[in-house]
Amino acid sequence: MRVGRAKEALPYFARATELNPSDWAPRFNLAHALGVLGEWNRAIMEYQKAAEIFPDDYVTLYNLGQAFHKSGQEEPAVAAFQRAIALAPGEPTFHLSLGISYERLNRKDEAAQAYEAYLEMTPTAADAEKIRSRIEALRKSV
Repeated sequence: MRVGRAKEALPYFARATELNPSDWAPRFNLAHALGVLGEWNRAIMEYQKAAEIFPDDYVTLYNLGQAFHKSGQEEPAVAAFQRAIALAPGEPTFHLSLGISYERLNRKDEAAQAYEAYLEMTPTAADAEKIRSRIEALRKSV
């Protein structure tokens, strides 16, 4: 994975999950490799299994949300992002991702709130002006 060979890593991660079904790390790595390869539905299944093993890992939950989002499943993405935020409320990227999913669900007020939380944490982010404009547009259309 570290050298960009996700496809070659898959059988090794799969075998590791077979040998250690209750070990979080190989399951997470398998899910991550599947995501890198764009196999979102399989990645979702593996992230869900990883989350069962380690339910308080906010990185797993965030990546699960991303996998749902990439596969066009915004409702479960929102739920996963909310769980990740509950565990790591100070992670700005989680709020940004939540806002994007809310926006895709046409939940404009909630999207604006998530974006505002992101900006509170990172007021000088490179995308701050773009996000401020987005919030303004969302607030005008509510």
